[in-house]
Amino acid sequence: MTEQSKLSEFLSDAPSVPFYCGFKAEDIGQCLYKIRDDSVRLRNFLGADNEDEIEAILSEHEGHSLHEFIDEDEALRPIIDFDVPQEVLDTIEPKLTHKEVLDSLILAFRKICLEIFPKWDPKTLAIASSSNAKKISYHISTFGMRLPNIARVAVFTELVRKKLPTALQGNSIIDNIANKRSFSLWMLGSPKFDEKTGEHVHVKKPVHPKDGTLFDFMIRPPNNESEVAKSPLLALSELEVRRCNVTNNETTEAELELELELVEKLLQEASIEGFNLSFPSEQSPDVFSLKRITSSYCSLCDREHTNENAYIIRNKKSYSFHCYRADQEKLSGERKPSIKLALSESALSREKNLPAPLRLEEPRILNPNDRFIWWDLICMCTSGSKFSHAEVYKAIQSTVAYIQLDKPVWILKHRDPENGLYFSMGAELKLAKFEIKIIEYGGEAVKLKLLIDQAVIK
Repeated sequence: MTEQSKLSEFLSDAPSVPFYCGFKAEDIGQCLYKIRDDSVRLRNFLGADNEDEIEAILSEHEGHSLHEFIDEDEALRPIIDFDVPQEVLDTIEPKLTHKEVLDSLILAFRKICLEIFPKWDPKTLAIASSSNAKKISYHISTFGMRLPNIARVAVFTELVRKKLPTALQGNSIIDNIANKRSFSLWMLGSPKFDEKTGEHVHVKKPVHPKDGTLFDFMIRPPNNESEVAKSPLLALSELEVRRCNVTNNETTEAELELELELVEKLLQEASIEGFNLSFPSEQSPDVFSLKRITSSYCSLCDREHTNENAYIIRNKKSYSFHCYRADQEKLSGERKPSIKLALSESALSREKNLPAPLRLEEPRILNPNDRFIWWDLICMCTSGSKFSHAEVYKAIQSTVAYIQLDKPVWILKHRDPENGLYFSMGAELKLAKFEIKIIEYGGEAVKLKLLIDQAVIK
């Protein structure tokens, strides 16, 4: 037998467990289960139809950052995604230990499970953790029941949120990942991929049950025959969750206007002229269209254009200019040429040079109808969202005051669940490294302490 025939015989006898691969979720749309691999530069979507194929994916991609991807409106398990940085936990009054945080989370989850599905067995609780010295991080689910669809999972999350202590209810702490058409969940035994360092960190580990399998911690695993819970509590709250979704995720017209002004300034500093700038569309929310209105020189093509259009891509807090002609002329396999757009002056310098915000005759912090508190301001820092200067200054003036006596006195507004609003005072303001992303600076972060100084001292 020749070496080639021996190899062929070996391959034909070897067990074959196929799975599918694509660069977009729709590339594997025919598959029952989808897994996203974040460890590769162009994220891969891997498709499977049964347990064996899922295990084959995990085996072949061991050590990669894998996420269960949900984009179909079928029954799935409820999931709570909980994250609170230690520096945020340190600001909560009264103080909470790590155990008290987890106990509060479990209690809230159990209460809602039993309210919507009285037959639910608490022994089917599934808890996974990727906590470390810098943050508490848990995923809580159950393999004892399912909910009808993604929307009901989002409702479930909001019901659990309301059962938690007020200080743990922030959107930056309880991330309602199901509050959208599709979402993904970090898989058990998989590390997180840090895009900044390119390293794999914080493997997701089981907490309960300790000996549970991967499929106990998936939210739509194969062969899942647990009962689907149908409760009027879920249906009645759906409208409220939709309103929450609009509030948290949609960009307001005022914010778009501010961002448009920023992009126009970026084009001006880069000496890019001759275009009319348009808002992004719903289909392409990160693309600003540039329609040519006069002829001008294009540094990407190194020639003057008379009728070629262009576009700008937003990538988190940065922007890049692209020309359609340059895209067409690039060689096969090359990246599209672009010009990075950035302001010459840093956010810190611009913030320091801004005039002080308008001071009111009656300080906002004394307004009994203003329910905004110090914890809400901290949540603005940790949410990852972008805010306008006006929003930030209003929030600060609602929660912080400064009095210069023999010694400086800082006043912060808080809320007690039983006794309502109250104030705390101290000679020092401890802020760790909190920052807020400012729309006018293209989402660049500014230290909260500097913003507070601008709003209440300058």
